[in-house]
Amino acid sequence: MPRIAVPDDFPSVLSGSRAEARLRELGEVEIHTAKAGSAEELFRRVEGADVVVNIRAYSRFDRGFFSRAKGLRHLSIWGTGTDNVDLEAARAAGVTVTNTPGVAAASVAEHALALMLAAARRIPFHDAAVRRGEWPRGGMVQLRGKTLGLVGLGAIGRETARLAKGLGMKILAWTFHPDPAFAAGAGLEWAELDDLYARADVLSLHVRLSPETRGMVGEAAFARMKPGAILVNTARGPVVDEGALLEALASGRLGGAGLDVFEAEPLPAGHPLTKLPQVVLSPHNAGITPEVTEAGLLLAAENVAAFLAGKPRNVVI
Repeated sequence: MPRIAVPDDFPSVLSGSRAEARLRELGEVEIHTAKAGSAEELFRRVEGADVVVNIRAYSRFDRGFFSRAKGLRHLSIWGTGTDNVDLEAARAAGVTVTNTPGVAAASVAEHALALMLAAARRIPFHDAAVRRGEWPRGGMVQLRGKTLGLVGLGAIGRETARLAKGLGMKILAWTFHPDPAFAAGAGLEWAELDDLYARADVLSLHVRLSPETRGMVGEAAFARMKPGAILVNTARGPVVDEGALLEALASGRLGGAGLDVFEAEPLPAGHPLTKLPQVVLSPHNAGITPEVTEAGLLLAAENVAAFLAGKPRNVVI
């Protein structure tokens, strides 16, 4: 039977799940429920495995890893992000990498909308004020009739567009791969990035982290944005230049931000973002609901089944 290694089920979500039972139907499974303390420990846990199921993005599968993992044939990622994997090194080593696209789209889109509303309505600020016995007035933004600029239009971006449309927002979008048919059906308008930055009242990010997107929203982007605009990021922290973001918030160029992701995670105690009342923060948990967790883990297991059957699906490379 093939050996299936799970080196990073911490905090544990796979153990005891339906997905674990499915994996045990497919091969000999070894699950580690403590965080590996080093790259060497990560490799030791999977040495000799035919398949690795990656649960947490803190595990790094770099060129050194693939050069040593001689028997590895398949890396099944729970989630859509692949920034913890050297894809070219995986390709060179003959390792098929799969992920679980789409399963968290509805949940992340709901969270993006929640951050958008919380920042526009200043809900955390007003909540704290009322708890202190204060009764502040005004200072809120109505989203109906405002323009939402979507950077990236994959499954999550599309679902966010549908939800925002329901609020009565106008939708602009930029993506690497435009889809005119979807745009027509969704009633949105394509725009070049500079134009989108200039016209959006709310900018919501939905691109993968890659060399092309790292730091793409920086000083130049913020300089083009409307005074008082709101930034929402449920993608990856490094897509935004954090220093430029802090400057735009401190200067008042940005009216607010709703952030689920950061350059350093967990967000360090006392980080400047935690001191800004116009910023709404969440701990990179936009896609963490019971429904998403179960569906994603099962899909990661079924990706293993498909690979072992010689019919791989959801292939990244």
